[in-house]
Amino acid sequence: MFFENLNFFILPFLIVITLSSVMGFGLFIHKVIGVYESDIQFKNLFFFQGLIFVGLAFIFINFFFPISDTISFFTILLGLIIYIYYFFKLNNKKQELIFIFSVTLISLFYSVFAGLNDDFPYHYETIKNFKNKILFEIEHHRMISYNSHWLFLNSIFSISIFTSTLFILTSLLFSISIYDFYNIIIKFIGNKERYISTLSFFSLIFILGILHKYKDLGTDGPGAIINIYILIILSYHFFDKKNVTSNNIFIIILILCQFSFMIKITNTLIYLFLIFLIFKFKFKKINFLLFLFVCLIPVPWLFQNYIISNCLIWPISFTCFSNPDQAIQETYLIESFAKGDITTTMNLNGLSWIKIWLINHSSKLIETYFLYTLILFIPFILISFNKKYNKIGLIKFVKKNFFNKNYLIIFFIICISNLVWFVYAPAYRFGIFYNLSLIIIFFIPIWLFVNETNSNLLINYSKIILILVSIYFVFENIRKVDWYLKRYDIWPPIYEGKILDRKSF
Repeated sequence: MFFENLNFFILPFLIVITLSSVMGFGLFIHKVIGVYESDIQFKNLFFFQGLIFVGLAFIFINFFFPISDTISFFTILLGLIIYIYYFFKLNNKKQELIFIFSVTLISLFYSVFAGLNDDFPYHYETIKNFKNKILFEIEHHRMISYNSHWLFLNSIFSISIFTSTLFILTSLLFSISIYDFYNIIIKFIGNKERYISTLSFFSLIFILGILHKYKDLGTDGPGAIINIYILIILSYHFFDKKNVTSNNIFIIILILCQFSFMIKITNTLIYLFLIFLIFKFKFKKINFLLFLFVCLIPVPWLFQNYIISNCLIWPISFTCFSNPDQAIQETYLIESFAKGDITTTMNLNGLSWIKIWLINHSSKLIETYFLYTLILFIPFILISFNKKYNKIGLIKFVKKNFFNKNYLIIFFIICISNLVWFVYAPAYRFGIFYNLSLIIIFFIPIWLFVNETNSNLLINYSKIILILVSIYFVFENIRKVDWYLKRYDIWPPIYEGKILDRKSF
Protein backbone atom coordinates (compact mmCIF):
# COMPACT_ATOMS: atom_id res chain seq x y z
CA MET A 1 0.00 0.00 0.00
CA PHE A 2 3.00 2.32 0.45
CA PHE A 3 3.43 3.07 -3.27
CA GLU A 4 -0.34 3.38 -3.77
CA ASN A 5 -0.52 6.13 -1.11
CA LEU A 6 2.68 7.72 -2.37
CA ASN A 7 1.15 8.07 -5.86
CA PHE A 8 -1.02 10.95 -4.75
CA PHE A 9 1.63 12.94 -2.90
CA ILE A 10 4.44 12.78 -5.45
CA LEU A 11 2.25 13.23 -8.54
CA PRO A 12 3.22 16.93 -8.99
CA PHE A 13 6.89 15.95 -8.91
CA LEU A 14 6.32 13.13 -11.43
CA ILE A 15 4.46 15.50 -13.74
CA VAL A 16 7.30 18.04 -13.68
CA ILE A 17 9.90 15.35 -14.36
CA THR A 18 7.94 13.80 -17.25
CA LEU A 19 7.14 17.18 -18.82
CA SER A 20 10.78 18.30 -18.61
CA SER A 21 12.02 14.99 -19.99
CA VAL A 22 9.79 14.98 -23.08
CA MET A 23 10.50 18.65 -23.71
CA GLY A 24 14.21 17.90 -23.42
CA PHE A 25 14.04 15.34 -26.22
CA GLY A 26 11.86 17.71 -28.23
CA LEU A 27 14.31 20.60 -27.89
CA PHE A 28 17.16 18.28 -28.88
CA ILE A 29 15.39 17.21 -32.09
CA HIS A 30 14.44 20.81 -32.85
CA LYS A 31 18.07 21.89 -32.53
CA VAL A 32 19.21 19.04 -34.77
CA ILE A 33 16.73 19.38 -37.64
CA GLY A 34 15.14 22.82 -37.01
CA VAL A 35 11.96 21.61 -38.64
CA TYR A 36 9.64 24.42 -37.59
CA GLU A 37 10.71 28.05 -37.50
CA SER A 38 7.84 30.49 -37.02
CA ASP A 39 6.69 33.43 -34.96
CA ILE A 40 4.18 31.07 -33.30
CA GLN A 41 6.24 28.72 -31.19
CA PHE A 42 3.68 26.22 -29.93
CA LYS A 43 5.09 24.35 -26.94
CA ASN A 44 3.25 21.22 -28.01
CA LEU A 45 5.26 21.06 -31.23
CA PHE A 46 8.40 20.49 -29.15
CA PHE A 47 6.45 18.00 -27.03
CA PHE A 48 5.29 16.13 -30.16
CA GLN A 49 8.81 15.99 -31.61
CA GLY A 50 10.15 14.59 -28.34
CA LEU A 51 7.49 11.88 -28.25
CA ILE A 52 8.02 10.92 -31.89
CA PHE A 53 11.79 10.65 -31.43
CA VAL A 54 11.52 8.54 -28.27
CA GLY A 55 8.72 6.40 -29.71
CA LEU A 56 10.67 5.49 -32.86
CA ALA A 57 13.82 4.72 -30.89
CA PHE A 58 11.96 2.46 -28.49
CA ILE A 59 10.27 0.43 -31.19
CA PHE A 60 13.76 -0.80 -32.10
CA ILE A 61 14.78 -1.19 -28.45
CA ASN A 62 11.68 -3.31 -27.88
CA PHE A 63 12.98 -5.80 -30.46
CA PHE A 64 15.50 -6.91 -27.83
CA PHE A 65 14.27 -5.67 -24.43
CA PRO A 66 10.96 -5.17 -22.65
CA ILE A 67 10.37 -1.53 -21.73
CA SER A 68 11.03 -2.19 -18.07
CA ASP A 69 10.75 0.35 -15.29
CA THR A 70 14.54 0.57 -15.21
CA ILE A 71 14.71 1.52 -18.89
CA SER A 72 11.84 3.98 -18.45
CA PHE A 73 13.57 5.56 -15.46
CA PHE A 74 16.86 6.13 -17.28
CA THR A 75 15.05 7.40 -20.39
CA ILE A 76 13.14 9.98 -18.35
CA LEU A 77 16.35 10.90 -16.55
CA LEU A 78 18.22 11.37 -19.84
CA GLY A 79 15.48 13.65 -21.19
CA LEU A 80 15.53 15.62 -17.93
CA ILE A 81 19.30 16.15 -18.16
CA ILE A 82 18.97 17.34 -21.78
CA TYR A 83 16.20 19.75 -20.75
CA ILE A 84 18.25 21.19 -17.88
CA TYR A 85 21.14 21.74 -20.30
CA TYR A 86 18.92 23.71 -22.71
CA PHE A 87 17.15 25.50 -19.87
CA PHE A 88 20.35 27.20 -18.73
CA LYS A 89 20.94 28.38 -22.30
CA LEU A 90 17.52 30.05 -22.52
CA ASN A 91 17.33 33.83 -22.59
CA ASN A 92 13.89 33.98 -20.96
CA LYS A 93 14.08 31.51 -18.05
CA LYS A 94 11.21 33.22 -16.23
CA GLN A 95 8.77 32.51 -19.05
CA GLU A 96 9.88 28.90 -19.19
CA LEU A 97 9.31 28.50 -15.44
CA ILE A 98 5.83 29.98 -15.86
CA PHE A 99 5.20 27.38 -18.58
CA ILE A 100 6.36 24.50 -16.38
CA PHE A 101 4.34 25.70 -13.39
CA SER A 102 1.16 26.41 -15.39
CA VAL A 103 1.16 23.09 -17.25
CA THR A 104 1.99 21.13 -14.10
CA LEU A 105 -0.88 22.74 -12.22
CA ILE A 106 -3.42 22.12 -15.01
CA SER A 107 -2.14 18.56 -15.55
CA LEU A 108 -2.39 17.81 -11.83
CA PHE A 109 -5.92 19.15 -11.75
CA TYR A 110 -6.78 17.17 -14.88
CA SER A 111 -5.35 13.80 -13.87
CA VAL A 112 -5.75 13.40 -10.12
CA PHE A 113 -8.73 11.18 -9.28
CA ALA A 114 -9.23 10.65 -13.01
CA GLY A 115 -11.88 8.12 -13.89
CA LEU A 116 -11.33 5.12 -16.12
CA ASN A 117 -13.09 4.81 -19.48
CA ASP A 118 -14.46 1.54 -20.81
CA ASP A 119 -11.41 0.99 -22.99
CA PHE A 120 -8.88 1.37 -20.19
CA PRO A 121 -8.66 -2.33 -19.18
CA TYR A 122 -7.42 -3.48 -22.59
CA HIS A 123 -5.36 -0.30 -23.05
CA TYR A 124 -3.67 -1.19 -19.78
CA GLU A 125 -3.01 -4.73 -21.02
CA THR A 126 -1.31 -3.28 -24.11
CA ILE A 127 0.91 -1.09 -21.94
CA LYS A 128 1.81 -4.06 -19.70
CA ASN A 129 2.70 -6.13 -22.75
CA PHE A 130 5.32 -3.62 -23.85
CA LYS A 131 6.68 -3.24 -20.33
CA ASN A 132 7.03 -6.97 -19.72
CA LYS A 133 7.68 -8.51 -23.14
CA ILE A 134 9.86 -7.97 -26.16
CA LEU A 135 7.93 -7.27 -29.36
CA PHE A 136 8.18 -10.83 -30.67
CA GLU A 137 6.58 -12.25 -27.51
CA ILE A 138 3.37 -10.20 -27.81
CA GLU A 139 0.50 -12.36 -29.06
CA HIS A 140 -2.26 -11.28 -31.40
CA HIS A 141 -5.57 -10.38 -29.81
CA ARG A 142 -8.41 -8.50 -31.48
CA MET A 143 -8.15 -5.65 -28.94
CA ILE A 144 -4.38 -5.64 -28.31
CA SER A 145 -3.57 -5.59 -32.03
CA TYR A 146 -4.97 -2.10 -32.56
CA ASN A 147 -1.60 -0.98 -31.20
CA SER A 148 -2.12 2.74 -30.77
CA HIS A 149 1.28 4.43 -30.66
CA TRP A 150 -0.05 6.55 -27.80
CA LEU A 151 -0.25 3.45 -25.60
CA PHE A 152 3.29 2.52 -26.60
CA LEU A 153 4.47 5.97 -25.52
CA ASN A 154 2.60 5.56 -22.23
CA SER A 155 4.54 2.35 -21.63
CA ILE A 156 7.80 4.32 -22.00
CA PHE A 157 6.87 7.19 -19.69
CA SER A 158 5.11 5.22 -16.97
CA ILE A 159 6.60 3.44 -13.96
CA SER A 160 4.73 0.35 -12.79
CA ILE A 161 5.18 0.98 -9.07
CA PHE A 162 3.85 4.53 -9.54
CA THR A 163 0.58 3.75 -11.33
CA SER A 164 -0.38 7.43 -11.39
CA THR A 165 2.24 7.86 -14.13
CA LEU A 166 -0.22 6.13 -16.49
CA PHE A 167 -2.29 9.32 -16.40
CA ILE A 168 0.49 11.85 -16.87
CA LEU A 169 1.28 11.80 -20.60
CA THR A 170 -2.28 12.41 -21.77
CA SER A 171 -2.93 15.05 -19.13
CA LEU A 172 0.25 16.85 -20.22
CA LEU A 173 -0.82 16.87 -23.87
CA PHE A 174 -4.14 18.50 -23.04
CA SER A 175 -2.64 20.87 -20.47
CA ILE A 176 0.01 22.13 -22.90
CA SER A 177 -2.75 22.63 -25.47
CA ILE A 178 -4.65 24.83 -23.01
CA TYR A 179 -1.45 26.78 -22.35
CA ASP A 180 -0.69 27.14 -26.08
CA PHE A 181 -4.14 28.25 -27.17
CA TYR A 182 -4.53 30.72 -24.31
CA ASN A 183 -1.16 32.32 -25.06
CA ILE A 184 -1.93 32.57 -28.77
CA ILE A 185 -5.20 34.34 -27.95
CA ILE A 186 -3.39 36.80 -25.67
CA LYS A 187 -0.64 37.39 -28.23
CA PHE A 188 -2.80 37.91 -31.31
CA ILE A 189 -6.16 39.17 -30.05
CA GLY A 190 -6.86 42.62 -31.45
CA ASN A 191 -4.14 42.21 -34.08
CA LYS A 192 -4.57 41.55 -37.78
CA GLU A 193 -3.95 37.81 -37.31
CA ARG A 194 -7.65 37.01 -36.98
CA TYR A 195 -7.64 33.36 -38.00
CA ILE A 196 -5.13 32.06 -35.48
CA SER A 197 -6.64 33.93 -32.53
CA THR A 198 -10.19 32.85 -33.46
CA LEU A 199 -9.25 29.22 -34.11
CA SER A 200 -7.30 29.11 -30.86
CA PHE A 201 -10.30 30.48 -28.98
CA PHE A 202 -12.63 27.92 -30.57
CA SER A 203 -10.17 25.13 -29.70
CA LEU A 204 -9.64 26.31 -26.13
CA ILE A 205 -13.38 26.47 -25.47
CA PHE A 206 -13.76 22.99 -26.94
CA ILE A 207 -11.09 21.50 -24.69
CA LEU A 208 -12.28 23.20 -21.51
CA GLY A 209 -15.96 22.71 -22.19
CA ILE A 210 -16.13 19.31 -23.89
CA LEU A 211 -12.85 17.40 -23.45
CA HIS A 212 -12.71 18.32 -19.77
CA LYS A 213 -12.83 14.82 -18.29
CA TYR A 214 -9.76 12.63 -18.43
CA LYS A 215 -11.80 9.43 -18.60
CA ASP A 216 -13.33 10.57 -21.91
CA LEU A 217 -10.00 10.88 -23.67
CA GLY A 218 -8.70 7.36 -24.39
CA THR A 219 -6.69 7.29 -27.62
CA ASP A 220 -9.22 9.41 -29.52
CA GLY A 221 -8.52 12.74 -27.81
CA PRO A 222 -4.74 12.91 -28.42
CA GLY A 223 -5.16 12.39 -32.17
CA ALA A 224 -7.88 15.05 -32.31
CA ILE A 225 -5.64 17.56 -30.53
CA ILE A 226 -2.79 16.95 -32.99
CA ASN A 227 -5.21 17.46 -35.88
CA ILE A 228 -6.37 20.77 -34.39
CA TYR A 229 -2.75 21.96 -34.43
CA ILE A 230 -2.54 21.01 -38.11
CA LEU A 231 -5.62 23.10 -38.91
CA ILE A 232 -4.37 26.10 -36.91
CA ILE A 233 -0.89 26.05 -38.47
CA LEU A 234 -2.35 25.82 -41.98
CA SER A 235 -4.83 28.61 -41.33
CA TYR A 236 -2.18 30.91 -39.88
CA HIS A 237 0.25 30.55 -42.76
CA PHE A 238 -2.31 30.69 -45.56
CA PHE A 239 -4.86 33.19 -44.23
CA ASP A 240 -3.14 35.43 -41.68
CA LYS A 241 0.31 35.62 -43.27
CA LYS A 242 -1.07 34.92 -46.76
CA ASN A 243 2.24 33.42 -47.81
CA VAL A 244 4.55 30.60 -46.85
CA THR A 245 8.17 31.46 -46.31
CA SER A 246 9.47 27.98 -45.61
CA ASN A 247 8.94 24.57 -47.16
CA ASN A 248 9.44 23.18 -43.66
CA ILE A 249 5.75 23.96 -43.03
CA PHE A 250 5.02 21.01 -45.31
CA ILE A 251 7.44 18.86 -43.30
CA ILE A 252 5.92 19.69 -39.91
CA ILE A 253 2.38 19.08 -41.21
CA LEU A 254 3.52 15.73 -42.61
CA ILE A 255 5.14 14.83 -39.28
CA LEU A 256 1.96 15.67 -37.39
CA CYS A 257 -0.14 13.68 -39.88
CA GLN A 258 2.09 10.64 -39.39
CA PHE A 259 1.94 10.97 -35.61
CA SER A 260 -1.84 11.37 -35.57
CA PHE A 261 -2.29 8.35 -37.86
CA MET A 262 -0.12 6.10 -35.68
CA ILE A 263 -2.13 7.10 -32.62
CA LYS A 264 -5.50 6.28 -34.20
CA ILE A 265 -6.07 4.97 -37.72
CA THR A 266 -9.42 6.80 -37.88
CA ASN A 267 -7.28 9.94 -38.26
CA THR A 268 -6.25 8.77 -41.75
CA LEU A 269 -8.36 11.46 -43.42
CA ILE A 270 -6.09 14.16 -42.01
CA TYR A 271 -3.73 13.29 -44.88
CA LEU A 272 -6.21 15.02 -47.20
CA PHE A 273 -4.79 18.32 -45.98
CA LEU A 274 -1.49 17.35 -47.57
CA ILE A 275 -3.24 17.51 -50.95
CA PHE A 276 -3.86 21.18 -50.26
CA LEU A 277 -0.20 21.69 -49.40
CA ILE A 278 1.16 19.83 -52.40
CA PHE A 279 -0.13 22.56 -54.71
CA LYS A 280 1.50 25.25 -52.58
CA PHE A 281 5.13 24.21 -52.48
CA LYS A 282 8.05 24.30 -54.84
CA PHE A 283 9.50 20.94 -53.94
CA LYS A 284 12.85 21.74 -55.52
CA LYS A 285 13.54 23.83 -52.40
CA ILE A 286 12.61 21.12 -49.93
CA ASN A 287 15.14 19.14 -47.89
CA PHE A 288 14.60 15.76 -49.55
CA LEU A 289 16.70 13.86 -46.98
CA LEU A 290 14.48 15.20 -44.20
CA PHE A 291 11.40 14.57 -46.35
CA LEU A 292 12.43 10.94 -46.88
CA PHE A 293 13.03 10.44 -43.17
CA VAL A 294 9.59 11.85 -42.30
CA CYS A 295 7.94 9.61 -44.91
CA LEU A 296 9.56 6.62 -43.20
CA ILE A 297 8.31 7.51 -39.70
CA PRO A 298 5.38 5.02 -39.78
CA VAL A 299 7.51 2.13 -41.12
CA PRO A 300 8.79 0.87 -37.72
CA TRP A 301 5.23 1.15 -36.36
CA LEU A 302 3.89 -0.82 -39.35
CA PHE A 303 6.53 -3.50 -38.72
CA GLN A 304 5.51 -3.55 -35.06
CA ASN A 305 1.91 -4.11 -36.17
CA TYR A 306 2.96 -6.92 -38.49
CA ILE A 307 4.82 -8.79 -35.75
CA ILE A 308 1.85 -8.54 -33.38
CA SER A 309 -1.06 -9.27 -35.76
CA ASN A 310 0.41 -10.25 -39.15
CA CYS A 311 -1.31 -7.13 -40.48
CA LEU A 312 0.38 -3.85 -41.32
CA ILE A 313 -2.70 -2.06 -39.99
CA TRP A 314 -5.15 -4.06 -37.92
CA PRO A 315 -8.04 -4.60 -38.72
CA ILE A 316 -7.72 -3.39 -42.34
CA SER A 317 -8.05 -6.77 -44.06
CA PHE A 318 -6.14 -5.99 -47.28
CA THR A 319 -3.04 -5.19 -45.17
CA CYS A 320 -3.18 -8.61 -43.47
CA PHE A 321 -0.87 -11.49 -44.40
CA SER A 322 -2.99 -13.81 -42.26
CA ASN A 323 -6.18 -13.51 -40.19
CA PRO A 324 -8.03 -11.63 -43.00
CA ASP A 325 -11.38 -13.20 -42.07
CA GLN A 326 -10.94 -12.15 -38.46
CA ALA A 327 -10.00 -8.64 -39.61
CA ILE A 328 -13.13 -8.43 -41.81
CA GLN A 329 -15.28 -9.53 -38.86
CA GLU A 330 -13.61 -6.98 -36.59
CA THR A 331 -14.19 -4.21 -39.14
CA TYR A 332 -17.86 -5.21 -39.31
CA LEU A 333 -18.15 -5.06 -35.51
CA ILE A 334 -16.63 -1.57 -35.45
CA GLU A 335 -18.81 -0.25 -38.25
CA SER A 336 -21.95 -1.85 -36.85
CA PHE A 337 -21.32 -0.45 -33.38
CA ALA A 338 -20.44 2.97 -34.80
CA LYS A 339 -23.74 3.02 -36.71
CA GLY A 340 -25.70 2.44 -33.54
CA ASP A 341 -26.17 -1.32 -33.26
CA ILE A 342 -24.95 -2.35 -29.80
CA THR A 343 -25.74 -6.01 -30.55
CA THR A 344 -23.61 -5.77 -33.75
CA THR A 345 -26.09 -7.75 -35.85
CA MET A 346 -26.99 -4.94 -38.24
CA ASN A 347 -27.16 -5.31 -42.02
CA LEU A 348 -24.86 -2.58 -43.22
CA ASN A 349 -26.02 -2.68 -46.84
CA GLY A 350 -28.15 0.26 -47.96
CA LEU A 351 -29.20 3.16 -45.75
CA SER A 352 -31.48 1.43 -43.26
CA TRP A 353 -28.87 1.93 -40.53
CA ILE A 354 -29.38 5.73 -40.56
CA LYS A 355 -32.61 5.46 -38.55
CA ILE A 356 -30.88 3.32 -35.92
CA TRP A 357 -27.94 5.73 -35.85
CA LEU A 358 -30.24 8.69 -35.29
CA ILE A 359 -31.92 6.91 -32.38
CA ASN A 360 -28.69 5.79 -30.67
CA HIS A 361 -26.14 8.49 -31.55
CA SER A 362 -27.93 11.76 -32.29
CA SER A 363 -28.54 12.49 -28.61
CA LYS A 364 -24.79 12.16 -27.91
CA LEU A 365 -23.90 14.53 -30.74
CA ILE A 366 -26.53 17.06 -29.66
CA GLU A 367 -25.36 16.84 -26.06
CA THR A 368 -21.77 17.36 -27.19
CA TYR A 369 -22.12 20.10 -29.78
CA PHE A 370 -25.39 21.98 -29.25
CA LEU A 371 -24.23 24.32 -26.47
CA TYR A 372 -20.81 24.71 -28.11
CA THR A 373 -22.45 25.71 -31.40
CA LEU A 374 -24.83 28.07 -29.60
CA ILE A 375 -21.88 29.81 -27.90
CA LEU A 376 -20.29 30.42 -31.30
CA PHE A 377 -23.56 31.65 -32.81
CA ILE A 378 -24.52 34.18 -30.10
CA PRO A 379 -22.13 36.95 -31.32
CA PHE A 380 -23.95 36.94 -34.65
CA ILE A 381 -27.29 37.31 -32.84
CA LEU A 382 -25.90 40.19 -30.79
CA ILE A 383 -24.49 41.98 -33.81
CA SER A 384 -27.85 41.69 -35.55
CA PHE A 385 -29.16 44.36 -33.17
CA ASN A 386 -26.28 46.66 -34.07
CA LYS A 387 -27.12 49.58 -36.38
CA LYS A 388 -23.97 48.89 -38.41
CA TYR A 389 -25.15 45.39 -39.29
CA ASN A 390 -26.85 44.59 -42.57
CA LYS A 391 -27.29 41.38 -44.49
CA ILE A 392 -25.82 42.80 -47.68
CA GLY A 393 -22.68 43.78 -45.77
CA LEU A 394 -22.33 40.23 -44.45
CA ILE A 395 -22.72 38.73 -47.91
CA LYS A 396 -20.17 41.13 -49.39
CA PHE A 397 -17.75 40.40 -46.52
CA VAL A 398 -18.03 36.64 -47.02
CA LYS A 399 -17.61 36.90 -50.79
CA LYS A 400 -14.58 39.15 -50.46
CA ASN A 401 -12.75 37.19 -47.76
CA PHE A 402 -13.87 33.59 -48.14
CA PHE A 403 -14.67 32.97 -51.77
CA ASN A 404 -11.04 32.20 -52.47
CA LYS A 405 -9.21 29.04 -53.46
CA ASN A 406 -7.52 28.38 -50.10
CA TYR A 407 -10.67 28.62 -48.01
CA LEU A 408 -12.82 26.64 -50.45
CA ILE A 409 -10.28 23.81 -50.73
CA ILE A 410 -10.02 23.45 -46.94
CA PHE A 411 -13.82 23.66 -46.67
CA PHE A 412 -14.14 20.92 -49.30
CA ILE A 413 -11.59 18.69 -47.52
CA ILE A 414 -13.44 19.06 -44.21
CA CYS A 415 -16.79 18.25 -45.84
CA ILE A 416 -15.34 15.15 -47.54
CA SER A 417 -13.82 14.02 -44.22
CA ASN A 418 -17.17 14.33 -42.45
CA LEU A 419 -18.95 12.51 -45.26
CA VAL A 420 -16.51 9.57 -45.14
CA TRP A 421 -16.78 9.51 -41.33
CA PHE A 422 -20.58 9.42 -41.51
CA VAL A 423 -20.72 6.68 -44.14
CA TYR A 424 -18.20 4.32 -42.52
CA ALA A 425 -17.82 4.97 -38.78
CA PRO A 426 -20.22 7.68 -37.53
CA ALA A 427 -19.51 7.31 -33.81
CA TYR A 428 -18.67 10.53 -31.95
CA ARG A 429 -15.32 9.24 -30.74
CA PHE A 430 -14.11 8.57 -34.30
CA GLY A 431 -15.15 11.97 -35.61
CA ILE A 432 -14.12 14.41 -32.89
CA PHE A 433 -11.83 16.46 -35.12
CA TYR A 434 -13.90 16.10 -38.30
CA ASN A 435 -17.06 17.35 -36.57
CA LEU A 436 -15.22 20.13 -34.77
CA SER A 437 -13.45 21.34 -37.92
CA LEU A 438 -16.79 21.52 -39.76
CA ILE A 439 -18.22 23.75 -37.02
CA ILE A 440 -15.05 25.87 -37.00
CA ILE A 441 -14.93 26.36 -40.77
CA PHE A 442 -18.58 27.44 -40.73
CA PHE A 443 -18.26 29.95 -37.88
CA ILE A 444 -14.93 31.53 -38.86
CA PRO A 445 -16.56 33.86 -41.45
CA ILE A 446 -19.28 34.85 -38.96
CA TRP A 447 -16.81 35.68 -36.17
CA LEU A 448 -14.53 37.65 -38.47
CA PHE A 449 -17.53 39.60 -39.74
CA VAL A 450 -18.61 40.36 -36.17
CA ASN A 451 -15.04 41.45 -35.43
CA GLU A 452 -15.10 43.73 -38.47
CA THR A 453 -18.40 45.26 -37.35
CA ASN A 454 -17.83 45.56 -33.61
CA SER A 455 -14.52 44.19 -32.32
CA ASN A 456 -15.12 45.40 -28.76
CA LEU A 457 -18.34 43.39 -28.53
CA LEU A 458 -16.55 40.23 -29.68
CA ILE A 459 -13.59 40.71 -27.34
CA ASN A 460 -15.83 41.32 -24.31
CA TYR A 461 -18.04 38.37 -25.23
CA SER A 462 -14.99 36.11 -25.62
CA LYS A 463 -13.68 37.12 -22.20
CA ILE A 464 -17.03 36.33 -20.56
CA ILE A 465 -17.31 32.95 -22.28
CA LEU A 466 -13.73 32.02 -21.42
CA ILE A 467 -14.32 32.83 -17.74
CA LEU A 468 -17.59 30.84 -17.66
CA VAL A 469 -16.11 27.82 -19.45
CA SER A 470 -13.05 27.88 -17.17
CA ILE A 471 -15.34 27.87 -14.12
CA TYR A 472 -17.22 24.94 -15.63
CA PHE A 473 -13.94 23.10 -16.24
CA VAL A 474 -12.91 23.61 -12.61
CA PHE A 475 -16.34 22.58 -11.33
CA GLU A 476 -16.45 19.37 -13.37
CA ASN A 477 -12.96 18.35 -12.29
CA ILE A 478 -13.78 18.96 -8.63
CA ARG A 479 -17.04 17.05 -8.95
CA LYS A 480 -15.20 14.04 -10.38
CA VAL A 481 -13.62 13.46 -6.94
CA ASP A 482 -17.03 12.56 -5.52
CA TRP A 483 -17.76 10.43 -8.60
CA TYR A 484 -14.48 8.60 -8.11
CA LEU A 485 -14.72 8.01 -4.36
CA LYS A 486 -18.16 6.44 -4.75
CA ARG A 487 -16.63 3.80 -6.99
CA TYR A 488 -13.11 3.17 -5.70
CA ASP A 489 -11.22 3.10 -2.41
CA ILE A 490 -7.77 4.09 -3.66
CA TRP A 491 -6.37 6.26 -6.42
CA PRO A 492 -5.60 5.11 -8.98
CA PRO A 493 -7.56 1.82 -8.76
CA ILE A 494 -4.64 -0.32 -9.91
CA TYR A 495 -3.04 -2.63 -7.39
CA GLU A 496 -0.36 -5.28 -8.00
CA GLY A 497 -0.78 -4.91 -11.74
CA LYS A 498 -4.55 -5.38 -11.74
CA ILE A 499 -7.38 -2.93 -12.28
CA LEU A 500 -9.66 -3.15 -9.27
CA ASP A 501 -13.37 -3.69 -9.44
CA ARG A 502 -15.48 -0.92 -7.98
CA LYS A 503 -15.36 -0.88 -4.19
CA SER A 504 -13.75 -4.33 -4.15
CA PHE A 505 -10.44 -3.41 -2.55
